[in-house]
Amino acid sequence: MKASAPRYAAPLDLPRPRGARLLEAFSPKLERRVRFFNRATFNQWLRLEADPAVHALCERPLRLGSERDARVADFWVRRDDAEALQLVDYGDGSGLDASTRIESFDGLPLQHISAVELAAASMWVANWRRMLPVINATRSLRSKSLTQSVLRLVREPMALARVERDLAMGDPPIVRGAVFELLRTGRLRAPALHTEALSLHTLLEPAT
Repeated sequence: MKASAPRYAAPLDLPRPRGARLLEAFSPKLERRVRFFNRATFNQWLRLEADPAVHALCERPLRLGSERDARVADFWVRRDDAEALQLVDYGDGSGLDASTRIESFDGLPLQHISAVELAAASMWVANWRRMLPVINATRSLRSKSLTQSVLRLVREPMALARVERDLAMGDPPIVRGAVFELLRTGRLRAPALHTEALSLHTLLEPAT
């Protein structure tokens, strides 16, 4: 069944806060560039981008109130038939406070992403910070036949090095991009990426 149109398709057009950093990237899931003004929301975006269960998302979808200074929700997220808004703790004292500790807004549950939760996912985030640029750089070069070759090869746990060696054909970065895209879309798994840095020894597994 065709997915319904996203409830929020574009972020609020907000100026960069004075003194805030600017972090930009290309989102394969959204097929457009994204901009963030702090590391915490950038890291949470990486988690959403790398989660195959997330079918749609939007950064800065709306304000949580009609006041000009009302807190902006950091993300709208859709998983299967469930939707939610997310607020991220920025870790600098300006994130979650008593005024944002509400359970829902505009009929959607409001999820709070704590600094502790983001810290616990730091290795996963760091790995995807390396992997997404490879996906983006090879997106126009990867063929369906290469993708199918990777899936046929990885029928049991197998090191990334072996996949690249068996399928490289003179261009290992494209094979690596295909592997990472299969991980992003949930057709392969690599549980060790939650606890260990990406390397040629990282084990890939078929999705169950």
